[in-house]
Amino acid sequence: MRVVIYDEESLEPITVVNLPGLTERNLEEKQYWRVSVHDGRNTPADMPAERAYSDRLRFVDLTFERVTRVTLTYGEQITWRCLTRAADLAILLTPDWLPGQRPALDLLEQENERLADLMTRSLSSR
Repeated sequence: MRVVIYDEESLEPITVVNLPGLTERNLEEKQYWRVSVHDGRNTPADMPAERAYSDRLRFVDLTFERVTRVTLTYGEQITWRCLTRAADLAILLTPDWLPGQRPALDLLEQENERLADLMTRSLSSR
């Protein structure tokens, strides 16, 4: 499930992430989730086995609120708002893109690949 994480204090959007396995049914049962931040500083291979997952592993605690709105066109709509107090850690989560952003990003990736191919061919032809 793709969610937008908001700062709990200011309600400012922080990032968009994809939380695989998270479903509406899961949220009905449990509104508090913990997500680990994966970066280069928390690799457990560098630490002794008894401390491998305790010292460097950092978590972002997420709280989900049920939001309901009623419209004349669609009736009652239910969605979930994701909040966190750890805005600085939430920024470190691997971002995902909103559906409207995906075509522009795909086009940018294609252009980058095309330019890299042109550079490779021009360097190899000399």
